[in-house]
Amino acid sequence: MSHGFTHLWVHSHYSMLGGTTGVKALARQAAADRLSHLALTDRHGLYGAVAFARACRAVEVQPIIGMSLDVAAPSRETVTDPHIPGRLLLLATGPDGYRSLCRLSAELQGSPQREQRLAHGLPWELLRAYSQGLICLSGGRLGWLERYLRAGNMAAAGRYLGQLGGLYGQNTFLSLEIHRPTDEAIAQETVRLGQRFGLAAVVAQPVYCLSAADRSRLALLAAIDHNCQLAHLPPAALPCAGDPGATLHWLTPDEMAERYAAFPDALAQVGEIAAQCQPALPDGRRLWPVLDLPDEQTPETALQQLAETGMRQQYGAEVETAVSTRLQRELSAINRHGYAPLFLVVADIVAYARETAVPVSTRGSVANSLVAYCTGITDVDPIAYDLLFERFLNPSRADPPDIDLDFCSRRRDEILAYVRRKYGPDRVALV
Repeated sequence: MSHGFTHLWVHSHYSMLGGTTGVKALARQAAADRLSHLALTDRHGLYGAVAFARACRAVEVQPIIGMSLDVAAPSRETVTDPHIPGRLLLLATGPDGYRSLCRLSAELQGSPQREQRLAHGLPWELLRAYSQGLICLSGGRLGWLERYLRAGNMAAAGRYLGQLGGLYGQNTFLSLEIHRPTDEAIAQETVRLGQRFGLAAVVAQPVYCLSAADRSRLALLAAIDHNCQLAHLPPAALPCAGDPGATLHWLTPDEMAERYAAFPDALAQVGEIAAQCQPALPDGRRLWPVLDLPDEQTPETALQQLAETGMRQQYGAEVETAVSTRLQRELSAINRHGYAPLFLVVADIVAYARETAVPVSTRGSVANSLVAYCTGITDVDPIAYDLLFERFLNPSRADPPDIDLDFCSRRRDEILAYVRRKYGPDRVALV
């Protein structure tokens, strides 16, 4: 049954003290089971996303980037353990979803109220603010929906589904999680309730470790996390609330097919969700600022115009062939690597510094560039000093070059303020 099936709820050891398996081992297991996709949904964080994506691509498995997180109760309903937040599972459908996950993770891990949010769950207004590009699964037995159902509070379950569906729309799915035959009744009730709201159910069996033998290690990690002896470990600290009959390890596709034989539609839904989840991580392309150029101009044509104008200013109207030939050769190399926006931005910043009499200078290999000289970035003539452009931008060099600028320390903040005004404070950062 490997075709179309994958595990959508998987923890690695990047779930701090909540998972035992490395991302490479997870990817190898997925490849061994002939899974086309695999999700990583560590709790409250995305620390393993890049390593996981690389490990999956190495074995020709498409990675799905997700995260499980705890959310506060949506309303004041009476449930068992009301102070334990409910679980949600979020999967990124693409780059927009990954950005939403990053925002949510930062709201949890970087907030001054971090401990409170981790203990009580993320407020719903933050879920609403960062829902773009995400698929939401209701969280199984740890989610609010199943907890309401198990408590017999059907009214609260309906209100909760209405709120969840209103937030994620058709990207809302109800998690089915079966550990023992008696769980099938709750699963059936979940399916029926979803049908009332037009929401599909999907199989989401959580994976915390690869083999059943690793279960004891999960308990040990939880004890370390709570700084207590194993004998004094509270059940809520363990996966699945410490249920000794819960399955915490990886199940093969055939084992999943057998366990969920009564829910073929929910099994099929797994493949449909996986197909919606496209590559989400940045693909390595450099992201340049959006430049304010005339409609007919590209960064490449704008840089060529600026450089040719500067060349005539520096060398006169009758430019030697060797100079113009070198300028075109440099422009060709710069454009081939996609660095035209970099030169335009730096030239703009240097021009502003000189217009406002802020002392500025460059250092390093950029002084070897005729384009940099002609656009006003440097004031060293590379032709006069016979400087080699390849020292700045060498075809055999894997890492990109940089342009080092030094500003007067007393007036440096004026330059930073200009850059923020020109390109937007939300697009400028000190690194």
